[in-house]
Order: sequence, then C-alpha cells, then structure tokens
Amino acid sequence: MTRILAALVLTASAAFAAEPLNTKCPITHEAANPAIKTTYSKTIEFCCGKCKAQFDASPKAYMPAIQKARKGQCPLSNKSSVAGKSSVYSREVAFKDAAAKAKFDSSPDIYISQVKQ
Repeated sequence: MTRILAALVLTASAAFAAEPLNTKCPITHEAANPAIKTTYSKTIEFCCGKCKAQFDASPKAYMPAIQKARKGQCPLSNKSSVAGKSSVYSREVAFKDAAAKAKFDSSPDIYISQVKQ
C-alpha cells in the first residue's frame, strides 16, 4: 500500500511540475536574465469536468484559450462556466531587462504566447 501511495504522489507531482524558465526574452527575443522575472498567472473557468481535464492534461497546448479566457465562460466550448470547475495556469517568465519586464507586465495576456523555452 505504501508503494502504491508513493507512486501516486510521484505521478501527481510530475503532472503539475512547473515549466522550465524560458531562455529567450518574450519581448526582445534576446537571451533572458533569470534574475529578472515575473510570474504569469490566470484562472481559467470551465463548463464541465471534461473541458477541465482536457486542459489540465496539457495546458500549454491551449495557449490561445488561456489568452482569450473570460470570467464566466469556458474557453474550450464557449459555454457558461460552472462553479468549482477551474484551473490556474501559472509560470515564471524571465526577461532581458527591466524595460522588457515592464512591457510584459502591462499586458501579460498579449505577450504570454511569445514565451518560448
């Protein structure tokens, strides 16, 4: 039983592991300084467990959905969201300099799709 529980914990933590820090600045497309970073975070609401599970399995694949997500609407089906069916997408983003970070921070939903490894 202990082995099964340990395997489940390892599997769950791997599924929710943070994405690696990007090496290129999403604003300047030059090398990013890992000391200059921000955390992008957005709550995504869903209409059903199926949409939530689909998103949770591969959130990066739904970057356009993350960008257009609106409170009260499921970005996968465009139906009204249901209470309790939500996920939080978040990741750290590194920048070349403070000016690039400030530009990103002013409109993060516009620039998040520019974040590459």
